[in-house]
Amino acid sequence: MKRGLSMGLAVMMMAVSVLGCGKGGQGSSESPEKTQESGAVTEKIQAEELKVAVIGEPSTLDVHMTSAFITQEIGYHILEGLYTIDGDYNTVPMLAEDTKVSEDNTHYTIRLRKGVTFHNGKELTAQDVEASLKRWVEKTSYGAILGKILDKIQVTDDYTVELYLTEPSVVVTTLLAFPNQQGGIYPKESIEAAGEKGIPEEYIIGTGPYRFLEHRPDQYVKLAKYQEYCPREEEPSGHGGRKTAYFEQLTFIPVSEDAVRKDGVSTGEYHFGEQISTDMYDLVEMDPASEPVVIKPWWWPMMVLNKKEGIFVNVKARQALLACLDMEACMKAAFGNELFYRIDCSAMFQEQPMYSEGGKDMYNQHDVEKAKALLAETDYKGEPVVWYTTKDYPYMYKIAVVASQQMKEAGFNVDVQVVDWATITQVRNDPSAYNIFSGATTFTPDPGVLPHLDGTWPGWWENEEKDQMIVELNAQADEEKRQQIWDEFQETWIWGDVPFIKIGDYFLLSSRSKDLKNFDEGPFTFFWNCYLEK
Repeated sequence: MKRGLSMGLAVMMMAVSVLGCGKGGQGSSESPEKTQESGAVTEKIQAEELKVAVIGEPSTLDVHMTSAFITQEIGYHILEGLYTIDGDYNTVPMLAEDTKVSEDNTHYTIRLRKGVTFHNGKELTAQDVEASLKRWVEKTSYGAILGKILDKIQVTDDYTVELYLTEPSVVVTTLLAFPNQQGGIYPKESIEAAGEKGIPEEYIIGTGPYRFLEHRPDQYVKLAKYQEYCPREEEPSGHGGRKTAYFEQLTFIPVSEDAVRKDGVSTGEYHFGEQISTDMYDLVEMDPASEPVVIKPWWWPMMVLNKKEGIFVNVKARQALLACLDMEACMKAAFGNELFYRIDCSAMFQEQPMYSEGGKDMYNQHDVEKAKALLAETDYKGEPVVWYTTKDYPYMYKIAVVASQQMKEAGFNVDVQVVDWATITQVRNDPSAYNIFSGATTFTPDPGVLPHLDGTWPGWWENEEKDQMIVELNAQADEEKRQQIWDEFQETWIWGDVPFIKIGDYFLLSSRSKDLKNFDEGPFTFFWNCYLEK
């Protein structure tokens, strides 16, 4: 079911009157709140510290320098962007007060909230936004998408920034809102302090509810509550609206073994353990001290086909591969418990705007005879079909094992190569090295910015007609017309041309203390607005 307005469009219609913040922000002397639950009085505890067991050590704390989830997860407690996403994945303002867009969608005028301060006490101004956005465009993949059509960024006054585009686009605010590879706003001084390895940690300064405190590599990253934080006035929703910091400190602790993360929550060593094996679901559910957290939506695994060299240059061969696949069998082998996967054809999740059933009849066919007939229309003579996969992500390997057997039944001679993920990221750029590689698509805010639709992305989906349709999609402001374009694109190009093959949706398992309440189970884990309750 579709939820809410298209993300890039929702924010354009909003003019939020948040005229500034007084000193004291959310307040440092906020008293505990009492709530009524199951007939008993419980209490929200203003805890000194929340301990979060994360999957590893961040290579950097500079959110412009990497798309690694651990950096981003820590970062969006510290930094905020002009926009963010709400609980329905629509774009909403954060540091922006309001936005005006020209009729031709080539000129964005963004007014900032007044009185918002950075963690060093300096007030946010348009000069900080200009410096941050110029660097974000240069350093990140989502920024690069905007950079392709960005003519200039102009500061009109201390609280107004204008973006001029070379062609119409309705996804500008969507790109700026997305939490991963976020357009986080630093003070101009932090941008000026950046070196080849990024912004030094002493300059990791934002406007968020928590400020950077200390980083001891392989031990922890500590954040402290920002006492002068300036919250928005709207009700909390996802990453949007009012943010309240209930903890004096947030501590992110790298713990490489998922069983240790799970056990640590059970014993009380941690309050939250992220990304544990879905095989442990029953153990967490039976534990009296912890509760399972199913992060939904999350990612979708895919087979990426080499369209520059080899058998899959021929669209009939790609269609034959698609026809033979049983997606249910692949996903069940990879994830087991149906709580953690879903069979669905859409490139956008059911929970998102722009969800589409375009091409549904071509998804999950499991028609071996049709596959054989299509393959017979090609010049395929039984040469090896080289598929690179990895056990670093066990679901990728398990899918490859099941799908390769289905392919053999249809007449493909499959050669599965099992390597580490780093090797795949190298090999996938060599068109002579493979025919298929295993991959996955992260939660993406809008179909118009899906990275693997670009012809330069590994797999080389080069087609001018397809590219023009994406331009039309990103220029269309009418919500219904935009949905129609995307439905047609998904049917004609994603499932008709078969540049890659989505297998299904999969979801993540984490574990939290039963004392941790009001936790949001969306795809971008955050720890404001939640609290410990005794």
